[in-house]
Amino acid sequence: MAESEGIQESRWNFSQNFLNEFQSSRSDLETSIEQATQSAPISRSVLDSLNLQLAKLSKSLVDATGSIPNFDQRNCEAQLHQLEKTLESLRKASSTTSKFTFKRKAKEAPNLPLPTPAAATTNSVAASSLPATLTLSSFSGKLVTPSDLPDPEAVASELRSELSITDLDTCILNLIGSKQHDISALHIRNVKNSILLLPALEGSVILHDLLNCIVVVKCHQFRMHNSKETDVYIFIQSNPTIEHCSSIRFGPYPSILSSTDIQQNPDDLLVQDFSHIKSTPSPNWSLIAEVNRKSPEDWQSIINRGSVDVEQVLQVLPAYAS
Repeated sequence: MAESEGIQESRWNFSQNFLNEFQSSRSDLETSIEQATQSAPISRSVLDSLNLQLAKLSKSLVDATGSIPNFDQRNCEAQLHQLEKTLESLRKASSTTSKFTFKRKAKEAPNLPLPTPAAATTNSVAASSLPATLTLSSFSGKLVTPSDLPDPEAVASELRSELSITDLDTCILNLIGSKQHDISALHIRNVKNSILLLPALEGSVILHDLLNCIVVVKCHQFRMHNSKETDVYIFIQSNPTIEHCSSIRFGPYPSILSSTDIQQNPDDLLVQDFSHIKSTPSPNWSLIAEVNRKSPEDWQSIINRGSVDVEQVLQVLPAYAS
């Protein structure tokens, strides 16, 4: 009895400490967002920094799952969701502003002796030219592999674990088994008619604007927004969440693609739909019937492709009634 009370007290202490730290970090992020809003236009590096803070906050909640009360878990998830929406609005506003930036004509410089080049100046320019994030973007009709990833040394060190995938159309992206990059979080946006074979992650996967895709992933947190007609084959130890989605189907992670033995009953998946808060089942997602799941032969055919044939890719993608 005393041992049970001790465990309960330990969990309560952990919960209180976590919630205090979470709320403190959330408040710091809100302050950073407010400061960024007041200093328009917002640079890409500032947005990347804010996204990194959000990813760290999200990961801390994933790590605490099961150790804090369900009520507090839901509250923290709702706060994260609001921060995601705020950052998305900030990103869109920044993108719009940058299209209408006018430059004033520079004043003529006085005739002064030219300074001698300095090593510090060279280093400063080199540092500022580094890409802000690890990014795969703008591919069509292509087999995308780890060889397409940029050199990790060419990305700011604090952002090398964050991979951004954007603007893919009719592609097969195969990053399973990628060892060159230690990726812990994925941000995926604007992908259609594509197959995404993603690396196993210790962190989160956040997806926006997917259409007619297949996603294969092992992760600790999965969030999908504004997507439809997509099949997700997943291994996850928390509850996947969706919002503003329709015709999303979930199935078990294909064992043929895993180097370790994994077991997860798809019937145990409890998907949270933020767009359907009623007690009735959400109409926006379902489980993939066993007869409709890809076979081991299907997966083998996909991963063995040396190139992409558009028609063949479209035949592999899920068929939804119009």
